[in-house]
Amino acid sequence: MGDYSESNRPIRFSDEVAESLNAGTPVVALESTIIAHGLPHPRNLETAHAIEEAVRSGGAVPATVALLDGALRVGLDSADLHRLATSDDVEKVSLRDIGWVLATRRQGATTVAATMFAAHRAGISVFATGGIGGVHRGESGDVSADLTALGTIPVAVVCAGAKAILDIPRTLEHLETLGVPVIGQGTDVFPEFWTRGTDLPVT
Repeated sequence: MGDYSESNRPIRFSDEVAESLNAGTPVVALESTIIAHGLPHPRNLETAHAIEEAVRSGGAVPATVALLDGALRVGLDSADLHRLATSDDVEKVSLRDIGWVLATRRQGATTVAATMFAAHRAGISVFATGGIGGVHRGESGDVSADLTALGTIPVAVVCAGAKAILDIPRTLEHLETLGVPVIGQGTDVFPEFWTRGTDLPVT
């Protein structure tokens, strides 16, 4: 894909991520919404560092994704993580929001969908997260853009299933319609984020 050390906008790589991609060694993308919106401070910052350390212990380089200073950042340093963890004006960025957040140079924390987009553009094929979005309960028709991303962006997502508050059967049906394989690692049933899951089988 070229020289990953280039810092041209709109994608900017950390030195560590650029070196790993240039060398062809493993890189795992990570979202940043959990830092800015998922947990209170200081637990959010502690969790961010713990997740990155877990990736390192597995032999890969972590590439946490965020939108900062008009650039799509792939790989953050400690100061960047602290900034996301302590700022009150960080936007939650899904696919539809990337353009305007970059254009207005606002701070943005990426969802599953936006992180998948960034990972694919950056040449990263694996992304790890907690729980994906899905189809909401009831008849509102609210369907997360995460499912669209899973059906259209060629990035493997390692996760603990969909969030338990969602309509899990309909989420799985939607994934099937989109042609998304759902593969279990150490389980034959689909997990619900924060619980062991239902009796619904994985692919």
